[in-house]
Amino acid sequence: MKGKVGIAELKAHLSEYVRAAQKGKEIIIRDRKAPIAKLIPVAPAHPTLRVIPATRSMAEVERMLDARPAGPLIPLAAFERILEETKGDVYDKWIAGELT
Repeated sequence: MKGKVGIAELKAHLSEYVRAAQKGKEIIIRDRKAPIAKLIPVAPAHPTLRVIPATRSMAEVERMLDARPAGPLIPLAAFERILEETKGDVYDKWIAGELT
């Protein structure tokens, strides 16, 4: 597929040129050999996420999980205190004038 195309050729094979642009190719549109426009791909609205290959097998991950200490990592009382503190409504304090 050519990177430069005349209007008649573009009209005859528009879908092919659009697919080429989707794949990243830039097409210069010419009228009587004078460049008049460029067909370029649109940047994706949501960039694709890069896939990071696993460095361990699932069997190894399961062995690591089985080897961890039993019970919670922090004491239950400390966890409950943290949870209650985060539940506090900041807006209530702001309305009461406790926050500046």
